[in-house]
Amino acid sequence: MIRHLLSILIVLLFVVPVYTLAEPGTGKRLKPRWKLGNTVKPTQPQQPGQKTPEPIPVQPRQETQTPALVADEPAQEPMVESDSEQAPVPQPPLKNFEVQGLADDFFSWQTVTLGDKSCRVSPVISFARDYEINHHTVTITFTGSGTVELSVGHYSAENLQTVCEKKHLHSRFQKVISGEPVKVSSGYKNEHFAWLFIATEGAVNIQAIDYSGICGIDTLYGHAPGVFKFAGGRLPYRLMYPRNYDPQKSYPLVLSVSGSGGVGSDNVKNMEMVIYAKSAYTQYYEDEQLECFSLVPQIPPNEAIPSPYWPKGTLGKPTPEHPDWAAVNEQGWYAQASVALIKYLVESPELNIDPQRIYYTGFSYGGKACWEFLKAAPDLFAAAICGGGWPIGPAYSNPTGLMREKLKEEVKRYQHIPVRIFAGEKDPMRQGSQAVAEELQALNADAIYKEFPDASHVATAGKIWSDKNNLVWLFGKKLQ
Repeated sequence: MIRHLLSILIVLLFVVPVYTLAEPGTGKRLKPRWKLGNTVKPTQPQQPGQKTPEPIPVQPRQETQTPALVADEPAQEPMVESDSEQAPVPQPPLKNFEVQGLADDFFSWQTVTLGDKSCRVSPVISFARDYEINHHTVTITFTGSGTVELSVGHYSAENLQTVCEKKHLHSRFQKVISGEPVKVSSGYKNEHFAWLFIATEGAVNIQAIDYSGICGIDTLYGHAPGVFKFAGGRLPYRLMYPRNYDPQKSYPLVLSVSGSGGVGSDNVKNMEMVIYAKSAYTQYYEDEQLECFSLVPQIPPNEAIPSPYWPKGTLGKPTPEHPDWAAVNEQGWYAQASVALIKYLVESPELNIDPQRIYYTGFSYGGKACWEFLKAAPDLFAAAICGGGWPIGPAYSNPTGLMREKLKEEVKRYQHIPVRIFAGEKDPMRQGSQAVAEELQALNADAIYKEFPDASHVATAGKIWSDKNNLVWLFGKKLQ
């Protein structure tokens, strides 16, 4: 009996408070949960008599749900059934949440070293369910002649030690002005845990710490999962709504097609870092100028493509002009299913998508797919951005001779669509990108080619999407 009581006492001595946020929309006051063992050893011991943090209230600002968006099996071209037979379109998958009262137990927070700064770190902030959290906003109100600096930690696992050790898992310290919000966005997906690191110097009296953010169930980069059934096959995709979606207002839709690393059926790999959809959430989500619906259908493996499409049938099969990477060919299942999905979403009464502002973006394999989609639906897209792709022939090839003559004919089919074409100086795809730009420019098309000096293939993607001017150009185009 004594041994049993000692075991319980040891456990109680090492429990660590963790802030677990109730599901947004419940309006319930939160209860702290507990985790055994410290993940970071404090540089200063906790003082006797320090109190345990009080429960944190959450004040949701928006009620939403996150069911998957599923369309029923299509019967014939355009291969989408009537609206009455479709699964309901989900509400916007992302929610806002707020946490107040953090300053009440500030002096009971652990003291840790982050970089070269000694600071206090909040108990971990997370949800009872599997939420992705991002777009952190922290407002600290304080008095005194000293200074306050803030860093936000963020990670997919509940491991504070790793967050402290890895620079990319916490933001740089920013000087805080009392009462003014500090915004921090993570560039990573599937993060479920957050920490606030606060460093003070001099005479400071912290009066209030308010924290808010954006979260979503089962989202990746803010995109919720869905499945579209087309011609006997299933097309996994991800969809993100505009920030503060207003059903009375129409919004553009941006299609993102991944590189070859996104091929699969898991609806996860397609959300890779080289696509625009990532930046649409991590970099531009709160930018009113770039509000949009963002759509990411996943390129399927060959075994998932139904007959009569290649490789089980002949539709979309490889040709001498397009001999490899045929899954995205214009007559293939993926291009046809994706175009049908876009049309289904445009016609959905729950989504107010502007049919004159549908844009294509793609990189690498998605860069090759750009030209296939423009041929498959030449009247659908208002503009396109192609990064690190090739228009014809085998991958990495420079079209010459008969292949170049064939390219001259193909570009006539999409010369009316404004395009911006990007490649890196060290990108083996650049010769094909240059060739299609030259042929379009020979037809006086609205086509511009830009090459990034000394840039590799993958580095090109970040340079494209981090330049807001490229997106402002894209969003400014409308179908004539």
